Amino acid sequence: MVKRLTSMTYDELQAERDANELLKNKLKGQIEQVTDTKVSLKLTQELLQLSKRNEKLAERQVVLMRKVKKPIEMSLPELEAEIGNNKITFAKLEDDLKSSDFDTRFQASQEMRTLATRHKALCSQRIALLSHSIALLKAEMNAKS
Repeated sequence: MVKRLTSMTYDELQAERDANELLKNKLKGQIEQVTDTKVSLKLTQELLQLSKRNEKLAERQVVLMRKVKKPIEMSLPELEAEIGNNKITFAKLEDDLKSSDFDTRFQASQEMRTLATRHKALCSQRIALLSHSIALLKAEMNAKS
């Protein structure tokens, strides 16, 4: 069953796009090997449908990216909350990496890669905010002295 785009998360969209790319490559290989025009036409239509679905997935990802707060726009409590959630998600994904199912491992790997990039940015911003807070406290202490 195909999930509605509006109910999918960014990571789910990316995972489906990655899976579709694998299917597209497989279909391209099959099209090259097939000599029957009817079968070739059917495979080409499937390839077209996957391409159209990937376009819609990419468009939805762009919409979601606009809605996600950038780390620089977040407060320290927001950063720490998302970092905590990311740690929980990483633990779940690490369990998925041990799965015997290739697709599960592949999707977990893709999600971890995407999540790691955001997590790094969140941590960098958290460090910057904490450093700024320390500098303000030091300046305040020096002003009182």
